[in-house]
Amino acid sequence: MARYTQKPQDISKLLAGSSLASQQQQASLLQQMNKVLAEVLQLEQLSFCQVSTIRDGRAVILCASPPWLTRLKLQRDAILDNFRRKILPDLAGLEIEASPSGQINKPQLNIPQKNSHHLSDNAATALRAAAQGSSGALKQALLKLAENATSGGQNS
Repeated sequence: MARYTQKPQDISKLLAGSSLASQQQQASLLQQMNKVLAEVLQLEQLSFCQVSTIRDGRAVILCASPPWLTRLKLQRDAILDNFRRKILPDLAGLEIEASPSGQINKPQLNIPQKNSHHLSDNAATALRAAAQGSSGALKQALLKLAENATSGGQNS
């Protein structure tokens, strides 16, 4: 049996230059900036505004309404000073925008819905054939799965 001549590399070193690592750093940076923004605004949590991204060296803050937009513009210097002092000394500036929909979208994970996968007609036929050779609960489960596959396939 052949032996490996190289030692395994640390996973953090392998992922250091990947897009996943840069996205993780970006998310961590935005989380820190939102925490500082909540401190400046003297709020426990941000529900009407949030730092959404960093674009061209400038932090972009989205607001849910025009009154919040005005309030943040009045406090722009304090917010920018805190961001530079606590997180990003090289931050070029702030862009404060009202959200077009009036709502601030929190990042969400895309979780597939139940029965979101559709089986082909060939797979449904194979399930029915397998059900014919089975009995009891297994037969019922295979027939139900084949039935769901056909009804789901017609909707797509």
